[in-house]
Amino acid sequence: QHPRWGPVRLVHEAAKRGVVPPPSRMGVYRTLVRHGVIQPGARRKRREEFIRWERPAAMDLWQMDIVGGIFLVDGTEVKVVTGVDDHSRYCVIAAVVVRATGRAVCLAFAAALQRFGVPGEVLTDNGKQFTGRFGTGGEVLYDRICRDNGIVHRLTEPRSPTTTGKVERFHQTLRRELLDDAAPF
Repeated sequence: QHPRWGPVRLVHEAAKRGVVPPPSRMGVYRTLVRHGVIQPGARRKRREEFIRWERPAAMDLWQMDIVGGIFLVDGTEVKVVTGVDDHSRYCVIAAVVVRATGRAVCLAFAAALQRFGVPGEVLTDNGKQFTGRFGTGGEVLYDRICRDNGIVHRLTEPRSPTTTGKVERFHQTLRRELLDDAAPF
């Protein structure tokens, strides 16, 4: 019924539905392999230089980004402004906008601030909606909102998408679970 759900998701769903005790992840994996639902993957050796990090508490840091490639029936492309709490990975922002202008992004950000409160920091890429770092127009509205609310705005290094990996991973799940198999909205 859900061909993209793997062992971790299936165990989570079983526990959520009250299966006591829930099956083990490896038990589910072996069952899926035995019945030919998935192919066993080659074991990957963990990279030693990889450093995993997360903030120690919720609301310490939000990661924000914009995802596109979502189409309406009339052919219009829309974008989704997304934000994920770094510690809990809770989605704090998922706002559909026709154009990802600075104003549209800031309205989504302000709505999330009103609903969830003010985080200590936000981490974004260097998009013109988020920063005037590479422009000549001075401070952008997003930076102004951060400054007025005492939020530290952190920017990624150019061309380093893994810095905002948690929100990028959320985009992957959003595409797989909702968008890939959907007809235009």
